[in-house]
Amino acid sequence: MELENRVAALEKKIRELEQQMEQFLTRDAGARNLDRTQASQATAPLPVPEPTATEQHLPQAPHIAVKQPTPPRDWEHLIARVWLPRIFIVVFLLGVLWGFTAAVSAGIITEPIRCLLGVFAAAFMYWQGERQIRRKRPALGQVLLGGATGVLILSLFAAHMLFSLLPPTLAFILYIATIALSVYLAIRHRSQALMIITLLAGYLVPFLVDSSHPNIWVFAGYEGLFSMSMMILSLRYSFRGAYYTAFGVLHLPLLISMLFENVTNDRPAILTIVVLQHLLLFAIAVVRSTDSRIGQRILLFLSFGLLTAWVYALYGHSNDQRLYEGMLILATLLYSGTSVWLYRQKRTFSVQVSIATLSLFLWLIYVLQGDEAGSAILVEGALALCLGAIFKSKLQQISGAFTYFIGSLFVFAHPLHEVLSKESFAWLIMVASLSGLYVFFRSKLQDGVNGLKPHLLFMWLELILLLVYLTQLTNALTRALDYDYQHLILSAVWAVYAILLIVLGFMSQKPKAKLVGIIFLFITLLKIIFIDLPDVSTAIRAVLFIGLGAVGVGISRLFYKRKE
Repeated sequence: MELENRVAALEKKIRELEQQMEQFLTRDAGARNLDRTQASQATAPLPVPEPTATEQHLPQAPHIAVKQPTPPRDWEHLIARVWLPRIFIVVFLLGVLWGFTAAVSAGIITEPIRCLLGVFAAAFMYWQGERQIRRKRPALGQVLLGGATGVLILSLFAAHMLFSLLPPTLAFILYIATIALSVYLAIRHRSQALMIITLLAGYLVPFLVDSSHPNIWVFAGYEGLFSMSMMILSLRYSFRGAYYTAFGVLHLPLLISMLFENVTNDRPAILTIVVLQHLLLFAIAVVRSTDSRIGQRILLFLSFGLLTAWVYALYGHSNDQRLYEGMLILATLLYSGTSVWLYRQKRTFSVQVSIATLSLFLWLIYVLQGDEAGSAILVEGALALCLGAIFKSKLQQISGAFTYFIGSLFVFAHPLHEVLSKESFAWLIMVASLSGLYVFFRSKLQDGVNGLKPHLLFMWLELILLLVYLTQLTNALTRALDYDYQHLILSAVWAVYAILLIVLGFMSQKPKAKLVGIIFLFITLLKIIFIDLPDVSTAIRAVLFIGLGAVGVGISRLFYKRKE
């Protein structure tokens, strides 16, 4: 009887589970129908009875995921509305082109009519562009407006350059009017793409005018005024791409003019425009209170680099080279003073101090000789690195590191041959500056930058370069001695250098310093084996090995005593 009761109870539970499953499937199907028909109310699900103690041990019904069917692809929409107009607009344009060519060949369409057809086509594209924008199709409308500007400029170009229907002055005025209309449309519709198209077309205007007596001041003045006006408008309406384009593209027509025209007569006009553009960027950086955008700061730095390149190319190799020196000195003073003023105003001044560093660096290279320039540039680079670390300016740190690296190259290019010489002083400055950088970064930036500790890098560089400096100094002092004695004295200097490092490590209780001394002691042993032994006499070999062996045993014994 007990077994039959248990079987009956199980059958009852199974029927209840089947009812729950049916209710679940019915509720799921009702929810899908509700989503498809967007009904306002859904049928309330039936209450699920609380499971009894026996039901809790039965397996739960699995959740069945219903995969919704993928809607079929609408081929009619894809072919008739998407691809059909794209293909047949090309067919239509080809037909128009061939018809136009046939009419021209037959003499039906004369040269003035061709230009008028271009003007009518530009007007039609302008009308359609405005219409598409009003119908909430801004992308298509802006493309049509840009195309209208291009077609109108090409029509004016054909009428002036190809068919000689317009005089130069009238053609230039019409070009300017077209560019002004395009700028107005770009501002009206807040279209940066249209503004960039206008910029590219505007820079080409002087090249589209056929003049028998071109005036470089008119050419450079137009390009500079157009560039600076577009920069101000782009900045006013937050067209960042157009702002950078207006700055950069100016230098291309000026470069073309310098390469293909009389450079001697072009120099004052080109330099004036480049200086005015840089002063505009300088004024924008100083006057604007919101100077947080890094793009504008980098643009000012790039503008100064282009300015120095232009001045050097125009005046750096001529009798007027003092102009280049004066420009660098003036830039150093101007940007140093601006940095101080911005610092007092509690504003960002990293780019100004970096430009001051760069201008001073270029001036030192230009006016000093190699060994003298190396010493001065090393000092400047070290100070620039410290300023960048104090004010947490990555751009200044990069400028300082670059300056210091170039100064080191100048020093390495002039090895030490005499004890009392400019080269010896330059090497001493490099070793001393590395020591100062190590002390500064160790005291100011103990935690490092992003987990790195730059003072350790300066420490290793200082130890290695100090050994190189001592080697050159020893060779200069022992140049008059025999070859064997030169090697003997140099190895002794290396050994003493390693011993001093180990002793300093013991005195300062720094295990790393002792380890560095031991490493240099092994380097001395390798020098003796691979450099000294093949060329020195047997007696010198004996002295070298006896001396170095005694030093190694003594140092090891010193470590044992410290350990005990």
